[in-house]
Amino acid sequence: MGRWTRIPDWLARSARAEVGANVAVLTALGVLIALVLAVLLSFRHAVGNVNALDRVAEQQLVANYLDRAGSASLAQQKVQITWDDAFRSAGTRLDPTWADNYIGDFLYDNFGYHRLFLVDPEGRLLRAWKQDSVYPGADYAAIAPQVRGELARIATNRSVFGRMQGTVRLEDTLWPVDREGHPLTRWSHLQVRFDGHPAELTIASILPDTDYSLLKRTPNHLVAIRFFDRAFLNEMGQSLLLEQMEARGSATARTDRNALPLVGSSGENLGWFEWKSVPRGSAVQARMRPIVIALICFLLALLFSGWAVARMLLATLAQLRAREAQAIHEAKHDAMTGLPNRASFAAQVEQALKQIAGTPDRVVVIALCDLDHFKVINDTLGHDAGDELIRQVARRCLPRLAEGDVLARLGGDEFALLRVAPVEADGIKRLGRELQGIFAAPFALGGRSIDITASFGISWAPHQAQTASDLLRKADMALYRAKQRGRARWRAFSPDMAEEVSHRLELETELRKALQQDSLDLAFQPIVRASDNSIEGAEALLRWHHPELGEISPTSFVEVAEQTGLMQLLGWWMLRRLFECCRAWPTLHISANLSPVQLSAPGFIEDLEVLVREYRVPTSRITFEVTEGVLMERRSSAFQALAALKELGFSVALDDFGTGYSSLGYLRMFQFDRIKIDRTFVQNIENDLNAQAILRTIIALGRDLKTRTVAEGVETRHQNQLVVDAGCDLIQGYYHWRPMSAEQLDALISRPVARIA
Repeated sequence: MGRWTRIPDWLARSARAEVGANVAVLTALGVLIALVLAVLLSFRHAVGNVNALDRVAEQQLVANYLDRAGSASLAQQKVQITWDDAFRSAGTRLDPTWADNYIGDFLYDNFGYHRLFLVDPEGRLLRAWKQDSVYPGADYAAIAPQVRGELARIATNRSVFGRMQGTVRLEDTLWPVDREGHPLTRWSHLQVRFDGHPAELTIASILPDTDYSLLKRTPNHLVAIRFFDRAFLNEMGQSLLLEQMEARGSATARTDRNALPLVGSSGENLGWFEWKSVPRGSAVQARMRPIVIALICFLLALLFSGWAVARMLLATLAQLRAREAQAIHEAKHDAMTGLPNRASFAAQVEQALKQIAGTPDRVVVIALCDLDHFKVINDTLGHDAGDELIRQVARRCLPRLAEGDVLARLGGDEFALLRVAPVEADGIKRLGRELQGIFAAPFALGGRSIDITASFGISWAPHQAQTASDLLRKADMALYRAKQRGRARWRAFSPDMAEEVSHRLELETELRKALQQDSLDLAFQPIVRASDNSIEGAEALLRWHHPELGEISPTSFVEVAEQTGLMQLLGWWMLRRLFECCRAWPTLHISANLSPVQLSAPGFIEDLEVLVREYRVPTSRITFEVTEGVLMERRSSAFQALAALKELGFSVALDDFGTGYSSLGYLRMFQFDRIKIDRTFVQNIENDLNAQAILRTIIALGRDLKTRTVAEGVETRHQNQLVVDAGCDLIQGYYHWRPMSAEQLDALISRPVARIA
């Protein structure tokens, strides 16, 4: 019996030996594979780096050549346009015969420019040459906006040919001069698409070369166009030793080609320069290919021999681990994104707080993220698009996480980030900027490219909280502050936020009482005509004097009204008062701001129709002002509401014009009756030539669009004179009148008012 009892022990030892052998084989194979892969990846990485460096060097050569070509073009043109005769015949006035001979013919015959345009200081066309012949120059209109933009830029003396040592005052500008006081050429060059072809555009001022007293104001400029044709490409290729140089509309994906994008002044893509690239790394890789193939064959042979031994063991182990991981993952993660859920995140926050206990040099940081206007995505594109956006946000965030970070989806469109980090002076600011950068690029939803922004609230422990729930609560307060300040930003928690929550609740309660007791009021700031300083109308401004809290800023209580559902009541109160005042002052035009919530509220237009019928006030005497923020947040619905206002006969003004990046687009999409120039362009206008230029440009734009312009914030005599000289239609500011009560305004318009000198 003793012999038979030893058999199970032998079998067990054999089984353990076999398992150990399998483990040894797997370990050896793993080490070998890792070594070979490390060698291959290192080699491939090195080759890629060499190729990338070569491609970048070639691109820099082409870019440098283009810059030199612009400077060379200016040097060629200066031969003819820096000349007393040129200045007399083309700089301030136009002698067509002289200009045709010495500019059109000479520059084409000697340097081959394809188009030449003589323009005045505002970019208006005076004469045009196609090759060596005069022609109408109708195609100049395609580049006129860019020319005007460059003229405005070089008017600030930021692009001067030569070493600028100072300026001399002319009638309309400060002109750059060198050490001897000789005027220097203002110039610019850029790439454009002209007549369907990419081309180089240069702009140069026409100057005298000896009699500098001729230069009294900004002279005319010469605009030259040279196409990137085959002659130009051949010359560039020979100079840079680059073969097969081409100009294309789009870059090819061939690995043996290199390309440099042609970028316009506004960042638009004009085409590509493309050429044959011969990177050194690829040549080395071709020579090493036989050795690499032999190494791969050797590795495959080893893998095949070990595969039979390890297959069953690895497959079983993988199945067990996959099942275990799947069960754990499903219990702790969000099904849509695969991120940790709220419960898992809270547990990890608690664990992180325990880890930093007693370590004053480390903090636990929580950042809550909420997508701005997510409901609009669901309402307009559907819930499938909303779900896809949630998944895309998760996919975009994950690669940007630092080591040890935890990203979770708490529900809906709310995400949370956990980071354990060393204490740093600017760590929170860096995190805030990092989070905002995630949303810099648009998202692709339903075949559309849509810009999505997000708001973030950040808190940290142990300085601000000791528990996960307290830390999340304070991050939520900071998130609320970020959304309160206009969204698309981040805010860190501060103790005053808790006080603000309490103050906001108090303000909401008091505002409800004020609306019930009719204790709000309106102030009026007169708007005068620039032509004779007479009062044309007034802007109605909300005012609230609380018996205990004193004067409360409209910014504060209007914001509370918008966030607590009181905006419709507040808006109805103001509209009714507005109509009452219009009936009391039959000769006065009155304007008032519309809140975004008020404009998009259901029944807003119907309420206005009721007031029109009740008060029988001519709607043409009422102007509603909207800011660009209203249009950005509610594009289609906002424009529909504005169109309805126009149909009822109301005037519509675009307030704070110039403070947003897309104001010009809104002027194209909707015919506003007024443009209110933001006060930032009026403040310090006495000393800011750029502000004066912008002011004149906006007023000229309004005149071209047949839209009246209103300058806000005029506080001094000099500001008023500059605004009047620029051609503004209406003026509003403390220099003329401060906001006043209805009684004061009534007394003012009831008597003759002396004009202001």
